[in-house]
Amino acid sequence: MTTITPEQQFNPTDPAHLPDPHPLFRRMREQAPVYRFVGPQTGRSFWFLTRYADVQRALHDPDIGREVDRLPNELAATHRQWLDDGLQMLRRNVLNLDPPDHTRLRRLMTPAFGARTVAAMRPRIEEITAGLIDAAAECDGGFDLIEAVALPLPILVIAELLGIPIDDRAQFRGWVDDLLRSTDQDRVRSSAMEFIGYINERIEQRRAQPGEDLLSQLIQAEEDGDRLDHTELLSSVFLLLVAGHETTVNLIGNGMLELLRHPDQLARLRAQPELIDSAVEEILRFNGPVGHSAMLFAMADVDFDGVRVPQGDVVVPVLLAANRDPAVFPEPDTFDLARSPNRHLGFGHGIHFCLGAPLARLEGRIAIDALLRRFAHLAFAVDPSELEWSPSLFLRGVRRLPLLTR
Repeated sequence: MTTITPEQQFNPTDPAHLPDPHPLFRRMREQAPVYRFVGPQTGRSFWFLTRYADVQRALHDPDIGREVDRLPNELAATHRQWLDDGLQMLRRNVLNLDPPDHTRLRRLMTPAFGARTVAAMRPRIEEITAGLIDAAAECDGGFDLIEAVALPLPILVIAELLGIPIDDRAQFRGWVDDLLRSTDQDRVRSSAMEFIGYINERIEQRRAQPGEDLLSQLIQAEEDGDRLDHTELLSSVFLLLVAGHETTVNLIGNGMLELLRHPDQLARLRAQPELIDSAVEEILRFNGPVGHSAMLFAMADVDFDGVRVPQGDVVVPVLLAANRDPAVFPEPDTFDLARSPNRHLGFGHGIHFCLGAPLARLEGRIAIDALLRRFAHLAFAVDPSELEWSPSLFLRGVRRLPLLTR
């Protein structure tokens, strides 16, 4: 293992890396693939993993988990004060739980995201997408892709899935924007309480009058006499917003960004629209919507190729770095829409593989394909270097993407 000298120290949390973190992760993968970073504010140890094999292992190793309460109390106490963000009652879902609770919840939720269920949604997603693009086309010479298409599409799809009335969807979108994108913690807490109150009302309505929507299915979900309790139900609806909204926004936004950055591949996709499925997979690999996994903890001492990660430390598997590992992907920094095989980790791996991945893929395919079919010309309206990125690598995407259509 290469020794890291002081002048070689890395800071993966430096905002300067947000526009393009790949050079940093390349150096880390080559010089310190298992790298300890001490949070300057918290003093906590974060171990960044940048090799594909290590990231894949961390995502399914039972000694690396998500529930801080599984740690000895003195170790858990180090983290609890930093995890109290006002949204704890929305965290009891499959993203944040370990077996056996994770296994139980995922088993109950999986039927709602099966291949047949998602495929049946295609016509409605196509209809919503067409409406959004029609409205964007009415703008004089250009539009902001994020605001016009990428942001509203998954919100409208999720709201419809959950049976949210049309008249409530604007408010619903406002809550989602605050919960997922605002940096004002008072605003986040206020929106969280309003969101919880609203969903509680919808749950009671659906208990009394079940419908065909996903919320009704989750309320009725049962196997071997088990059900989602009320907190799990609330948390699962919140997860749908995180997994089904922000990741899809970023998939569409990052996808169009990379196509415009690589005009040869854009022309290739226009000439061969049948490559759309492969194109979405390469977008997920090359510049995916999730930079690293949700927070993981070493539940025991864990060894990565001779480097010991102590029990209680935070483990950060970097998906973006793993997906550019030359040990797995030939010419990893080349954007190739026909790349095969493409064993990327864009949606994670193992038991926590993204439950909503089929839906996100479908929305991404439909949106990108529809944009290219509708607009014969698409170009950046601003220099890409001026784009503002999300403040965290966890959910990675641009806040705006202004485009020219002529």
